[in-house]
Amino acid sequence: MNRKKWSKSELLYLKRYYPHKGPAQTAKKLGRTIHSVISKTSKLGITTKKFRKWEIWEENYIKRHYNDRKANSIARTLKRSVHAVTNHAQKLNLTSQKPSDWTEEEKKYLRRSYPDRLIPLNEIAKRLGRSLTAVYTCAKKLKLVRPRHEHNWTAEEHNYLIKNFKKKRFKEIAVDLGLSSDAVVQYANRNGIYRRSKMPRWSETEIEFVKVNYTTLTAEDIGNKLGRTVQSVRQCAGRLGLQNRKNWYKPANIEARVRKFKIWNAKQKQRRS
Repeated sequence: MNRKKWSKSELLYLKRYYPHKGPAQTAKKLGRTIHSVISKTSKLGITTKKFRKWEIWEENYIKRHYNDRKANSIARTLKRSVHAVTNHAQKLNLTSQKPSDWTEEEKKYLRRSYPDRLIPLNEIAKRLGRSLTAVYTCAKKLKLVRPRHEHNWTAEEHNYLIKNFKKKRFKEIAVDLGLSSDAVVQYANRNGIYRRSKMPRWSETEIEFVKVNYTTLTAEDIGNKLGRTVQSVRQCAGRLGLQNRKNWYKPANIEARVRKFKIWNAKQKQRRS
């Protein structure tokens, strides 16, 4: 495939406008791809004044994933160009070497440990010297399945949970049963066991109060008066169509949005002062 040569006028445009306009606007003006513009300016040593400094977490992300992920995937995550990612990887002395093939010993360990929920995946990856992505990929190729739940509950454990879930926290019950907190919480949720009582249904009086006051009061104010959470009030208003996009331009909705914007704007001014 023949590449279009750079003309003198294009090179002059790069030197004059690239530092200020950046790769996107320059590429659009010249009718070229962003990658082509970045590649050419890199060869000419032309840099943009809109340079975005690399954060420490970005460098750590590249170091962690440069060997097991493609540069375009890393670029999408960091919201940078592929060229910027590869260049910075070179500065960090990173090479995109292909990971070594899995040995039979590694596969044997993975077959034994991957289905065991008591062994964290981070520990498996660290033991093998592989990334989590590499562990997931190999497990999928070997058709290994990791159970969703880490413990088969006995009747005694179930009865203990039923007897004590209102008296003790799930963390305390987990300690008593020798289980993880996540295992207890997941089992309780699957069986409809909740420590907090469910919110009562909205009465006709409360619904009417929301209809009348939603245009003048904030959801927080209404919640305080009715003993409801802000989220609960907003959900109720949504069911009533007060904030439904189909009714977005109703006068009541417009008044509500204007009122809330004024309250928000006043709070912002107080913070600045």
